[in-house]
Amino acid sequence: MHHPRRAARLLAGMAVAALTVTACGGGGGGAGGGEGSLAAIDLSGASFTVGSKEFTEQIVLGQIAVQALEATGADAGNLVTITGSTNVRTALTAGEIDMYWEYTGTGWTTHFQHEPQSAPDGDAALYQAVAEEDRNNGIAWLAPAPLDNTYAVATAEGRDQELGVRTLSEYAALVNRDPAQARMCAAAEFLTRDDGWPGLEQAYGFDLPADGIAELELSLIPQQTATGENCNFGEVTATDGAVAANNLVLLEDDKQFFVPYNAAMTVRQEVLDANPRLAEVFDPIAAKLTTELVRGLNERVDVGGELPEDVAEQFLQENGFIG
Repeated sequence: MHHPRRAARLLAGMAVAALTVTACGGGGGGAGGGEGSLAAIDLSGASFTVGSKEFTEQIVLGQIAVQALEATGADAGNLVTITGSTNVRTALTAGEIDMYWEYTGTGWTTHFQHEPQSAPDGDAALYQAVAEEDRNNGIAWLAPAPLDNTYAVATAEGRDQELGVRTLSEYAALVNRDPAQARMCAAAEFLTRDDGWPGLEQAYGFDLPADGIAELELSLIPQQTATGENCNFGEVTATDGAVAANNLVLLEDDKQFFVPYNAAMTVRQEVLDANPRLAEVFDPIAAKLTTELVRGLNERVDVGGELPEDVAEQFLQENGFIG
């Protein structure tokens, strides 16, 4: 049943110490607002540190979390943005942050070091598995969102027909037949993750020469893939707002290699024990976060040039969470 695509994350910095702080901004309806469903949840006096990874979707989700907490009367300060999945996870387990949105597929493959092919079949089963395993680490997974930000390989609309590549199996055949035409743009983290490029090559039976890969910042890949100057194919995610804007199409993951990447708020258990109403804050928010909706939020930032905190505030207002 599960739908392949992916969760983007670049591994561009090694030290958790190298944190960058993103201003919270947006003013999303503080404790005294008295409007919206979050105003009914009183967390005044509580203080939280929210983290995120460094790409657009994570910053938007992080801003949603910060503003939601502020709407309950809690002090959420500034969003702490950290480069790389492993680094933000380390910040959580070390107590440097209290919570951040993580993806089930990343939990399974990156944090717990399981093979992608061994993942339980289906979104719900994978969520249950990672939530259960993480209890041993003192980390709680709140309710998952429908959002599945799974990995994908994209190419320009029309080029898929020209090259006869509409599936990843057909891409593998192209690599083996004409590797120059199969040139791939990808970000550093994808190129090293077992649930990324190395696993993909193994699952589909191809080996693209190193000079056939252009390593780029994730945000640059859609445009480079669209032009075809640097690469005919590119790593993207199912929720990348720049995919449609650049007239890209996603290749079908016909062997269903990519595992689901449903987003869920991960919280240190001791923080949740002290503030059990955090589930009341985030579970209804998660329920609204579909793949299509989040793709639209990302597009407003990456293509429309809006600020993540403004997009987050409008999401909370439009869904009745804040006034």
